[in-house]
Amino acid sequence: MKTILVIEDKQEVRENIAEMLQMARYHVVQAIDGRQGVEFARSARPDLILCDILMPGLDGYGVLHILTKDPATARIPFIFLTAKVDPAHVRNGMNLGADDYLTKPIDDIDLLAAVELRLKKAEQTGQGVDQPGLSDFLDAFRHADGIPYSSLRYTKKQVLFTEGDAPINLFYIRSGQVKHFKTDASGNAFITTLSGEGDFVGLPGLILSNPHGESAEVLLDAEICTLPKAEFLAFVANHLDIGAYFMRLLAIELNQRDERLLKLAYQPVRKRVAEALLLVHRTFYSVAHESKRMPTKLPPNEPSSGNRSLSMTLSRENWSQLVGASSETVIRVLSDLRAEEMLELSGSQITLLDIDRLTRLKH
Repeated sequence: MKTILVIEDKQEVRENIAEMLQMARYHVVQAIDGRQGVEFARSARPDLILCDILMPGLDGYGVLHILTKDPATARIPFIFLTAKVDPAHVRNGMNLGADDYLTKPIDDIDLLAAVELRLKKAEQTGQGVDQPGLSDFLDAFRHADGIPYSSLRYTKKQVLFTEGDAPINLFYIRSGQVKHFKTDASGNAFITTLSGEGDFVGLPGLILSNPHGESAEVLLDAEICTLPKAEFLAFVANHLDIGAYFMRLLAIELNQRDERLLKLAYQPVRKRVAEALLLVHRTFYSVAHESKRMPTKLPPNEPSSGNRSLSMTLSRENWSQLVGASSETVIRVLSDLRAEEMLELSGSQITLLDIDRLTRLKH
């Protein structure tokens, strides 16, 4: 019997979908929000995931982002549920790696047809098979023909590679934070993406055999595994399932960067600030990542809620580079958002008070 995970915060909608699937003889696991959905995806290993887009705390985009970064869940077929056919929502979801979307209210026939189609495609392509865990991958790599990998400590502001360098290694972050950035002729830097625990760094240049198109620098002291280029490429060439995983990861990474560049070009600063806040939260400080990504805890007697973040720390310079605006402009927008009670500011620390409102502002 196939297992389907339904992630939906509205109880009536969730239970109606579950009932339809159970009548079709599927085993259904229900999650009430994104954080619980991530936990259930990792523990239940469903054959397919149905996930609402707009949810409090961790939204559907965040769920998909987390699951595609984990080799154990990256290839589970994923269908978004959306209340309206918004081209931007659909494009964002497909760029992140979603397989399909369904519009609510969901018709019984449409639901069962989409589920059956995705499950059949997964069986034909092997999409739903378990991916090796990263530790298994590293162990296999280490013991293949005696090829070792190194695990080193990196300090804040230490550079992994510079834009234009020839790629010689693939990096895997065991702990810590890394920023990727491009610099123009005047020396102005723009952060293209962020990487945290469980992420690979340097994949585009390595796979495409091009010089690095950006620089990578450590934001927070990190432990990083280094895998030599030639041996890595030879290894994945002989392990097609692992090679397919990295190709999917590469496609997702490139799509996400293209999307950020479009937003930088066309979105007003206020929306770009909201996007940057949510990106940092999702990558480094999401409660769903807390045990795996960051040692930071909330102060005693201050419980976490799905609509409030942990305290996030990033320098003014990095916020400016992430938004693509001057520090003064970013600070002014942050002050406005504080006045609107969407966040708290305390020195270099920012706490998101209303993630739902910021998410709506971003869209």
